[in-house]
Amino acid sequence: MGIDPMDRRNFLGAAGGALLCTIGGQKVFQDKPTNVQKLAAGVKVPPKVAAANRNPGLTKAAAVTGNRKEYWIAAEQLRWNIIPANKNGKKRDQMLNQTIRKGKTTFSAYGYRPYTANWGQPLAQATIPGPLIDATVGDTVVVHFRNQVPVPVTMHPHGLFYSNEMDGAYKGYWTDPGGFVQPGREFTYVWECHEGTEGTWWYHDHGPIDPIGVYKGLFGPLLIRPKDEVKPDREFFIAFHSFLPPATGLTSGFDCVNGRSFTGNTPTFSANVGDDVAFHVYAVDDNFHTFHLHGHRWEEPDGTIVDNKTLGPGDSFKFRFIEENPGRWLYHCHVFSHLHNGMSGWYLVE
Repeated sequence: MGIDPMDRRNFLGAAGGALLCTIGGQKVFQDKPTNVQKLAAGVKVPPKVAAANRNPGLTKAAAVTGNRKEYWIAAEQLRWNIIPANKNGKKRDQMLNQTIRKGKTTFSAYGYRPYTANWGQPLAQATIPGPLIDATVGDTVVVHFRNQVPVPVTMHPHGLFYSNEMDGAYKGYWTDPGGFVQPGREFTYVWECHEGTEGTWWYHDHGPIDPIGVYKGLFGPLLIRPKDEVKPDREFFIAFHSFLPPATGLTSGFDCVNGRSFTGNTPTFSANVGDDVAFHVYAVDDNFHTFHLHGHRWEEPDGTIVDNKTLGPGDSFKFRFIEENPGRWLYHCHVFSHLHNGMSGWYLVE
């Protein structure tokens, strides 16, 4: 019996047809496109959400204490190209200096988009990841959220303190309005930055189509700074994540950094010798990853010296150092199948 040839990338990136999740009684597989709106239509509107739709006054307004950090953020649809072509019309991997052959790489994505106060005007395009939420211990973060995608989605934070109503998570029959924000509706989340919440975190959709919303791009960085922190000269935010066929409709899966795949397409970060540099890293998908930065190492709080740190689904961490090593360096996931399926980029030090 003959065996079909498979190149290294296809072998390392093979999905294996595993079950990703079940939504509305329908099974979703990692390697098969799915109709997201049909899936969402199979999820019943929870009682508290239906009641709030009839009487918006039932939605509890959370009290705001301390310094108020306020954001207006919408979930919107956008066309997203995972591997943009270069000026010669080719899709390249600069690490291996070769053309990427993966077929179509553009899909209908979801992204978070920041607006000025009271929805005045967009501050930027919808992006993957979404805008940074940046606060300090003692602040109260207020996020006015508007859903402009065709399925119910939410915003759920990691690391902060919040009441049950502000969780932003779908909980079946017991779901609060903030856990099932329907198309065209809004919800205001209130999250508190108590002592002990400082750190590198992230936020993401946790609504009834979870995790499809995340795999379509609904996630972003969240940073709670210690009081009186002196900010670094350079600060970089890195999401290790995947785009999978059920969310993209594409035939291939992609391992990504901040929405892009393969060195030269993923973010290129730059610093100068002598800079105070901070990296903030978080993992979004089902996989375990390791973050490795060539030519550098950092010290953990317990004094351990690290140059390759493991993080699992939903994990996040920060490291900070004074830059002293000039050159063109790679950063990447050291799970080799992820590295060679696109999870790598450049760090340039002058």
